[in-house]
Amino acid sequence: MKIRKMGQWLTAAALAAGLALPAAAADIKVGVMTAMTGAYAFGGVPIRNGMVLALKEANDTGYLPGTKIQILDADSGGEKGQAITLASRFAKTDNVLMILGPMTSLEATAAAPIANEQKVVLFSTSASKGITAAGPYSFKMQPVGSDNMGPLAEYAVNKLGVKKVALVFDRGNDGYVGQKDGIKAAFEKAGVKIVNEDGILATDTDFLALATKLATSDADAFFVTSPAEVGANLLLQARQAGLPAKVRMLAPSTFASDSFLDIAGKAATGSVISADYFIGDPSPANQAFVKAYAAAYGQQPDNWAAVGYALAKVALTAVKNAGADPTREKVMQELTKLRDQPSILGNHVWTMDDQRNPSYGAALLEVRNGKFELAP
Repeated sequence: MKIRKMGQWLTAAALAAGLALPAAAADIKVGVMTAMTGAYAFGGVPIRNGMVLALKEANDTGYLPGTKIQILDADSGGEKGQAITLASRFAKTDNVLMILGPMTSLEATAAAPIANEQKVVLFSTSASKGITAAGPYSFKMQPVGSDNMGPLAEYAVNKLGVKKVALVFDRGNDGYVGQKDGIKAAFEKAGVKIVNEDGILATDTDFLALATKLATSDADAFFVTSPAEVGANLLLQARQAGLPAKVRMLAPSTFASDSFLDIAGKAATGSVISADYFIGDPSPANQAFVKAYAAAYGQQPDNWAAVGYALAKVALTAVKNAGADPTREKVMQELTKLRDQPSILGNHVWTMDDQRNPSYGAALLEVRNGKFELAP
């Protein structure tokens, strides 16, 4: 009570003396929704870390003058139902300005209708067209599978001499299905024969039958799109079943994760990944990010940390462009307008077409000596 009275006295004295009081920073709330547990935590944890790092940097540097960002983060568990619940809570109860996340297309396509109903921007790290199709308030960070799988197929054909390929995909996630369909179309256009096409689930752990099938096929390479830990287990079991080392594993950016390297071990050697990001990029923006991430979390950033950080940077640009008093509608409008934004991803430029489908190129990585290197 004494403190309150003292504050009141100081305020009255200042007003009586005609002195201006410093303005209190206006707060905006941003919801961060990622899979911190469950099958997708391999990406959800670093994505969350990257997002939070960018938001805290904005606070520390005064990127939004006179405004502080309150970060409300929650664990979606990679579950569709939980993503719906969190989107509703963020929008209605917490009254956030925007939602960053969720991670997967499975979650995002479920939560996007809620975001549009409540007229709050939802900006997901995933790729499905179903996210943007839900309405003008839902956005995605990554390009669709048909766009980002082309370079990987081209490399496999022209550099690795692949003529026959087997495809394995998580049939329970439309983002992974889209990646499979994208690379399948690219391979068929190049005259590559698809020898096998098998669906799995993120909950699968025993791949004995599929591993044997891969090991006894005459494929030159096999493509896997699934959670990184699931794909790593499949690769290990396939090598144990006799899959020759010369048969390369090809995979999307999901596998540009330390968890893939840790689980697969030496079995990962020679795998080629179409990634969003390469930690060895010498650009000043990337080197600053690597340094800041390591200082904040005590470890090096991976592909997903970079995606989360880059997404939050784009989101912050939209908020800043919305002006001193940003509303949900203004942020949506400004995000819709964004083109050619500097980024640590791909070719360093993140942009969208008029259908809000993003692009930024790809970094092709090869696993050598237990780490990711640029593919030769």
